[in-house]
Amino acid sequence: MHKKLINEYVCPYTKKCMTLEAGVYEGDKLREGRFVSPSGLSFTVKDGIPVFLDPSQLGEMEKKTQSEYDLVANEFYDNALEWQFASLYEDENKVRDGMVDLLNLRSESYVLEIGCGTGRDSFRIGRRLSLNGVLFLQDLSRNMVIKTKETIDSYREKNGLGCETHYFVSDALHLPFPDGFFDAVFHFGGFNNFSEPKKSLNEFARITKKGGKIVVGDESLPPWLEGTTFGDIVCVNNPLFRHKVPLHTIPECARDVAVRWILGSCFYVIDFRIDQGSPPLNLDLPHKGRRGGTMRTRYYGQLEGVSLDAKKMAQETAAKQGVSLHDWLDQVIRRAAD
Repeated sequence: MHKKLINEYVCPYTKKCMTLEAGVYEGDKLREGRFVSPSGLSFTVKDGIPVFLDPSQLGEMEKKTQSEYDLVANEFYDNALEWQFASLYEDENKVRDGMVDLLNLRSESYVLEIGCGTGRDSFRIGRRLSLNGVLFLQDLSRNMVIKTKETIDSYREKNGLGCETHYFVSDALHLPFPDGFFDAVFHFGGFNNFSEPKKSLNEFARITKKGGKIVVGDESLPPWLEGTTFGDIVCVNNPLFRHKVPLHTIPECARDVAVRWILGSCFYVIDFRIDQGSPPLNLDLPHKGRRGGTMRTRYYGQLEGVSLDAKKMAQETAAKQGVSLHDWLDQVIRRAAD
């Protein structure tokens, strides 16, 4: 871990600045130490990899996933992925590069990969970045982070890799960064195992700059393949394919949302751009037509219902006077109230 990150990481739970205690350095690299939050939480750094986790706050799903991924990090995980691509007659390079394309990266982008696994997407992201680009790689499993570091180091030695790379352990709900830190956030392959996917995507959005991109994907059989022999076969082999695309988890600040199915139409990918709050809405733009009013008056100005006869009389009278029903009712009510 580079020592310059000491002042960039924040407590993943409180988002407050932390202090470093008992730091051990090798040049400009922090090898060992402990981050301490003002709340009293502490997070260890071992072999240059900080672990930003409070085990007491891990959900049961996360605990199970962490344990499983720690066990399969070395060989089984990669073998399973290679089998998956081969079984669907898919080119892994083409599929993964296509997902990275959706990030719209610049050479100097700051990028976070959530759930880096063994680094099969990581080096593909990293090679899009220059010396000014920065790539942070996260996983819930420390063994996976170590494996990704080995993958990146090997790729850097053989092919060259200009960007900075930083590694850490955390869950996806509590990320150790201030608001708007990244230009892009990427996650593929573990979203179905998130215990609180909606909160996780809100956390991804929090740390992404306005205009930045988020790309998320995982297993999900599309509706048009449900009930087919193909669909039944893949779901029997892996029940995770029965998961539905989690559109309800997309944050309110998302814009230009797109959903596509890839990898034999068995995996979804959602990509969107980050903005602020809800989409803009002109609440006071008058409606054209007999009813009249605005979105604001129609939403906030609703009154108790009247009889059908009274409603018909109001409509006819407003039409005779050449005004909208809204304007006529507004005038009548104000006169009566006065």
